[in-house]
Amino acid sequence: MKKLFHYTIFFINSFALFGILFSLISPFINPNVFWPISFFGLFFPVFVIILFIFSIFWFFYNRKYMWINLIFLLISTPYLSRFISINSSDDSNGEEINIMSYNVRLFDKDNLLKIENVYEETMKFANKEEVDIFCIQEYDNPKKDINSNFKYSTIDLEGSKENPHMVIYSNYEIINDTINNGMEDMHNTCIFSDIATKTGTIRVYNVHLASNFFSNDDLRFMSSPELETDKALGVTKRLRKSFELRGKEVQIIKRHIDNSPYPTIICGDFNDTPVSYAYQNLREKKLDGFIESGNGFGATFTKIPFLRIDYILYDKQFSSSDFITHQEILSDHKAVSCKIKLD
Repeated sequence: MKKLFHYTIFFINSFALFGILFSLISPFINPNVFWPISFFGLFFPVFVIILFIFSIFWFFYNRKYMWINLIFLLISTPYLSRFISINSSDDSNGEEINIMSYNVRLFDKDNLLKIENVYEETMKFANKEEVDIFCIQEYDNPKKDINSNFKYSTIDLEGSKENPHMVIYSNYEIINDTINNGMEDMHNTCIFSDIATKTGTIRVYNVHLASNFFSNDDLRFMSSPELETDKALGVTKRLRKSFELRGKEVQIIKRHIDNSPYPTIICGDFNDTPVSYAYQNLREKKLDGFIESGNGFGATFTKIPFLRIDYILYDKQFSSSDFITHQEILSDHKAVSCKIKLD
C-alpha cells in the first residue's frame, strides 16, 4: 500500500513537471497553430502549487525528486511575478496620469449584485479615485447623458447611441480616436484615443478580447470540479474557441500598436491569464503596471480565485507607481489603476 501511494505521488508529480514545462512554452505558441497547449498556461498556478507541496513531501522521502521540483520552480520564477508582486512605494516627480481599467459587466444590467444605481456608483468611484483616463469594457449606459465626470470621450457605438460597449473617458483632450480610424472590424474588441498631455501625445488602447463564454454552471463546475464528462467537454470546447479567437484578435491589435505614431498604453480585459499567447504578445516591448508597481495577488475576476485577466501595460519609456487592484464590488471584475509617469 505504501509503495502504491509513492507511485501515485510520483505520477502526479511527473504530470505537474510536464505541465509546468508546457506552461512556460505556451505563451509563444499561437492557439490557431496548436490550441491544446494553451490549457497548460491556464493551469500554471495549479502546477506551481502541486510542485511546491510535493517538494515538502520529497524532502522527507527522496530529496532527489525535491531538487528536480525546485529547479522547475526556480525556472518558473519570472512567470510567478505575473501573479504575485512586491514593490516599495515610489515618490516620483513630473507629469503623472492616473489611469483606470474596468470591465463593468453592463453596469449589472441583470441586477445580480442587487446594488442600486451601479452606473452612478461606478462613476462616483472613479471620481473619488481622481482618475484622469478611464477605460471601460462591457459598457451599457442606462441613461442618455453619456458623460458626466469627464471632459472628453471615445465611444464604441456598435450601432446604438444608447448601448455603447467600450468607452475611453479622459480629462485630457482627445485629438483623434477610433471613430475616425477603423481597426479592421475590431468594434467591441479594441478602441483607441490619441490624447494630448503636457509632455506630448500618447495613444491609449482599450481592449476587450474574446470572452470564454462561460455559463454560471460552467463557473460552478470550474470552482468545484466534479466528474461530469458533458460539462468538461463543454468547457473545453468554449475554451478552444476563445483561445483561437483571441489569437486572431491579438495579431490585428498588435499590428495596429506597432504602427502607432505615439507612445502607447494598453488597458483592458484580455480574458486570459498572464501565462498566455494574448498577454505575451500585447506585453511585447512593454511593462506591466502590476509587476512594476503592484503589491500582493493580482486576481481581478471575482468568480474564480487567483484569476488575473485585467491589465494596464505601457511603453518602456514610461514608469508607473501605485498600482491598485480595487476591492469595490460593482461588477464581476475588479477595477485596476495606476499612475503613469510620462517621461
